[in-house]
Amino acid sequence: MAKEFVVTPYEVEGKVDYEKLVEDFGVSLIDENIRKHFKNMPLLMRRGYIYAHRDFDKILREKKFAIVSGRGVSEKMHLGHLVLMKFVKELQDIFGCFVFIPFSDDEKFLYKENLDFDSVEKFVDENLLDVIAIGFDPEKTKIVVDMKNMNQDVYNLAMKCAKKLTHSTVKSAFGFTDEHNIGITFYPAMQAAHILYPSEKMKLPVLVPVAIDQDVFIRLARDIAEKSGLPKPAALLCKFLPGLKEGGKMSASDPTSAIYTTDTPVEIKEKIMKHAFSGGKISVEDHRKLGGNPDIDIAYQYLTFFEEDDKKLKKIYDDYKSGKMLTGELKQILIDKLNTFLKEHQRKREQAKKVLDKFMLRD
Repeated sequence: MAKEFVVTPYEVEGKVDYEKLVEDFGVSLIDENIRKHFKNMPLLMRRGYIYAHRDFDKILREKKFAIVSGRGVSEKMHLGHLVLMKFVKELQDIFGCFVFIPFSDDEKFLYKENLDFDSVEKFVDENLLDVIAIGFDPEKTKIVVDMKNMNQDVYNLAMKCAKKLTHSTVKSAFGFTDEHNIGITFYPAMQAAHILYPSEKMKLPVLVPVAIDQDVFIRLARDIAEKSGLPKPAALLCKFLPGLKEGGKMSASDPTSAIYTTDTPVEIKEKIMKHAFSGGKISVEDHRKLGGNPDIDIAYQYLTFFEEDDKKLKKIYDDYKSGKMLTGELKQILIDKLNTFLKEHQRKREQAKKVLDKFMLRD
């Protein structure tokens, strides 16, 4: 019998059944009623990776709303983190939204036993450059790093949220036990404050684009909002960018699973050629005769995140499935695409060092 998958904020294991999560979490699928609001739909939504929501239809009827989408920092940023942040930036361009980006370095420090304070701070500095390099509007974007520049209003809101959460609720929602430290059991109150900050401070309803494993934080924040007289936050829920190896999501802690934003062209080529799971046949002869399976091929899956041209992507799919295109050729297309993308990102990353202070939330 196939192993049951697990999806929590702190563990994702097995082959995720996204349709089952819709049922289990009580969320709604993105449908035509949502899509009709977009003249030029963002890539992740068009390709079905942003696939479910909570009250996004309601938020679209608002004249103004804010977006909250943060980073839980414990490693270098990888492509899975980057594509979701890129999507948030596209939403800011479309709707002119204020974007609030909290960095939850405190969460990772508290949860991961082997992570020391100095290592967290080093990764924060690197991740900040990646986020700013995406191109957010500095006049409409603010970042708070919990252990670096905590804002008094955010902290005070966390206290209010904490008073509306019971210990039993947090233990039940996250599976915490008496063996967990008291800091991590407090953290959900801080996350709720991150989510609700634009509603309390700026009187704006909030949209949270987030990976599906973080949905429990949205549920808790919605309960707190209702008790606090604030609008319930809406959410857009994203599937995971898969790891290079078969199955599971990309993991920042496994260099053979992840492509980092700072990887060199040589590293990218080596990772994809050596580790990217293939949907091709064992021999060239069999592949030419029987074709490959792009639906399980990691190189093709990654192209759906980075190839904007639908027609070009369809031709790659058809050529690979028919056997006309070999696995090595498909991988090389991805290598070229990622090297072009990351070369530009890394250039902007260097420029971000000069403007970092403009983005930081101050008291």
